[in-house]
Amino acid sequence: MLRPRATHWFELLTGRDQFALTMQTLAATGAAQLETRPLDGSEPVLPRLDDFFTAFGALEAEYGRYWPEERGHAGLVLENPIALLDDTLTRLEAWVDEADPVVSSLRACEARQGELALVARLVEAVDAGTPLAQFSGHRSDLLHHRIYYLSDADTEIGEIGDALLHVFPSQDGAFAIIIATPEDIPQVEARMGMLAATPVPLPDFLPEEQAAYAAQVQAEIAETESACREGHAALDRLAAQTDLKGLLNRVAVLEWLQENSGDISATRHMMRITGWTRSADGAELRAALDRAKVDYALSLDSAVAGNPPMVLDNPWWLKPFEFFPRLLGVPADHDIDPSLLTAFIAPLLFGFMFGDVGQGAVLLVAGLVLSRRIPMLFLLVPGGAVAMVFGLLFGSVFSLEHVVPALWVHPLDEPITLLVAALGIGVALLLLGLALDFVQAVWHRQGLHWLAGYGGLSLAYLGLLGAWFVPVLAWGLPLGLVLTAAGARGETGWSLSAAGAALAEFVEAMMRLLVATVSFSRVGAFALAHAGLSAAIVGVAEALPGPGFWIALLIGNIIILALEGLVTAIQTTRLILFEFFIRFFRAEGREFRPLSAPRSHFNEGTSS
Repeated sequence: MLRPRATHWFELLTGRDQFALTMQTLAATGAAQLETRPLDGSEPVLPRLDDFFTAFGALEAEYGRYWPEERGHAGLVLENPIALLDDTLTRLEAWVDEADPVVSSLRACEARQGELALVARLVEAVDAGTPLAQFSGHRSDLLHHRIYYLSDADTEIGEIGDALLHVFPSQDGAFAIIIATPEDIPQVEARMGMLAATPVPLPDFLPEEQAAYAAQVQAEIAETESACREGHAALDRLAAQTDLKGLLNRVAVLEWLQENSGDISATRHMMRITGWTRSADGAELRAALDRAKVDYALSLDSAVAGNPPMVLDNPWWLKPFEFFPRLLGVPADHDIDPSLLTAFIAPLLFGFMFGDVGQGAVLLVAGLVLSRRIPMLFLLVPGGAVAMVFGLLFGSVFSLEHVVPALWVHPLDEPITLLVAALGIGVALLLLGLALDFVQAVWHRQGLHWLAGYGGLSLAYLGLLGAWFVPVLAWGLPLGLVLTAAGARGETGWSLSAAGAALAEFVEAMMRLLVATVSFSRVGAFALAHAGLSAAIVGVAEALPGPGFWIALLIGNIIILALEGLVTAIQTTRLILFEFFIRFFRAEGREFRPLSAPRSHFNEGTSS
């Protein structure tokens, strides 16, 4: 589990008539990533698809909103997709011929719904002194009226010739009734057009009694909704008769095949599908193709030239910890996958900075519950568990320090001890990073080269650290300098200039190591900050009488969980990425991205 697994190159031959079935079978395995290799004399894989989708796109733009909303491909197999193009398009056009009158009526009905919705809001907005019926029933050659809806009630309309203007605010806008002479009407329409106002056509069905407006409008709305429902029901019946859903399922598969056909080579009778598979012997692909009864020939070559995609081959409980290396990339072959190490390091750093039994338990439970929907939140489970352990070591339960005795120290009582422990963790992680870098160099058969370049640095770093306890170990620094200078190599071998450059790099690298060591003191500093905030919350709670203590304690713990939990998680991520991973993690690989099936909403399909 410390190394990613390289994928293997495969080549698969199958007949044109089984191309779609083969592609869907490969997608279902999740074990194949397609990648093309040029083939002399190859032909277009799916000729005529561009013309088909041009025609289909025109139909979809015009009628797509009246097609079944949920459509997909699941279970649908197109044994010969090219042979179905003409049939699919012909049947879709036949649906259009029958559906056109219904769609036209439905569009008019939907437009009527929108108009009535505005009229209903207008009736609600106008005051009792504005009888709308007189506008709908009265026509005059001397005066005309226009009604508009403005989405912004504060819009300034201004004067428009000699027109009379009445504005009625509504809940989310305003209605403007304008009475003008025929000569002023073009100016009115131009002005309201500039304000993006919506014309409100006033129907003729309003009764003379203003109190009956609302009831009459609602009756018209109900009648229109009924007519619209009848139109949709007619389209549903027609869709069932013509198997519209099945036709659209076909198109979903055809579209998917077109998207992925760029990685396929074709001859007159055969399809050549090439790429990478996670299955070392191809057994996973063969088993799936055999079950689908595909006629095929499959060959694998693990030594093919190229940069194979990498698979992070980790068990389920390690998958969330792949989040950390994936932030930088994917390790290449013969490099280390640090997911397993991160599974121990991340909770350790987080728990040290967030040590509290009660708060850790809340995070643990939250991780167990929320990870069902967001798998990455499983990280809260080990983080919360280790926070509980450090809570016992620090004697803290929901910020209270008198509930359980501290098994180690109370952070605020011995801050130096806490900071020294944090530095010790940092030194251990930095040395582990250097050791992992050496292991990678050995895997790449460059162990001696690593010793010449980093061996002296590691010796000097160990010497400086050990000198705090055994002064004689300080000799590691000059010995490291000598080893670095002796191992320096330029283009022509060892030289004084190469040695000088190597020593300059030594000094820079040593300074970075020492700064990184000190950087880990923030682990202890955040633990102290957590303890200080907890003490402040308890102090405020103790100053409040009766139930105020528990209310303040509850609010304080919520603040700690939300604020410090986020900050601690960010600091943990930063230390792992920029202080630990940087010592060895290269992220020079490319991720294995298997062919995915077309998205769908159905459990069944049809190939009729």
